[in-house]
Amino acid sequence: MASLAFSAWLAWYLSTPIRHLRAAFGATAAGQLDTRIGARMGRRRDEIADLGRHFDQMAGQLQTLVSSQQRLLHDVSHELRSPLARLEAAIGLARQRPEKLNDTLDRIEREAVRLDQLVGELLTLSRMQAGMARPADEEIDLVELIREIALDARFEVQATGRHVEFVGAGEALVIANAELLHRALENVVRNAVKFTNEGTAVEVEITRHDNSNQLLVTVSDRGPGVPEAELQAIFEPFFRSETKVKKAGFGLGLAIARRAIETHGGSIRAGNRPDGGLKIEIVLPADY
Repeated sequence: MASLAFSAWLAWYLSTPIRHLRAAFGATAAGQLDTRIGARMGRRRDEIADLGRHFDQMAGQLQTLVSSQQRLLHDVSHELRSPLARLEAAIGLARQRPEKLNDTLDRIEREAVRLDQLVGELLTLSRMQAGMARPADEEIDLVELIREIALDARFEVQATGRHVEFVGAGEALVIANAELLHRALENVVRNAVKFTNEGTAVEVEITRHDNSNQLLVTVSDRGPGVPEAELQAIFEPFFRSETKVKKAGFGLGLAIARRAIETHGGSIRAGNRPDGGLKIEIVLPADY
């Protein structure tokens, strides 16, 4: 009897969490991505409990990815609606007032260019999220790359009362997808130039990070900064701070930059400067 009782208890002990797992997999497959089973495992410390914890991690990642995709689809729809509405209005105006045709065509051209830029940035972001970007297989000098980006930005903003300062010397080699890394760094610098106050300078600097095999790139502006609660959100697609000065753009530049930097094994973070403005720090592994 004792043997039968023990066998029954053992069968129950092993089969119950397996039934929980099977039910959880079924619920997740049916779209219930908030399903979790960690609490049902009780105080178990065996392989089945580990499997339950791994399931919860997987379900959490799936929920995050799906929510992100849904939010992105909503934001894309919203961003596309505005230029399409303006195109429709411009076409209607051209039909009603033929004498204004040239002005209307100029407006249609601007909106078409805006749509083309938006679609291009969305395609870039989509490729990186899907892991379709060309692998990092080129050895490039990061100092020279950032110097070139800073000089280009300085030339473009010299008529606006703003300036771009670059600090960096020597050689800092990295293995990278040159086009992708160039775009990421350029997006960060252009964002700083866009928000720095008139009459101020954007400071771009590259140094060796803590005497290690990592390179630190900092881009600092003298703009309004970002509320502390939103410092991570600025790297999300289409994010726009409610308190930030409104500027033209889609809110994709920093999102593309983050994914490109992470693709290269690096990291990016933002912080407010004590004396005003935003400071973005990028860490990339150096190639010796």
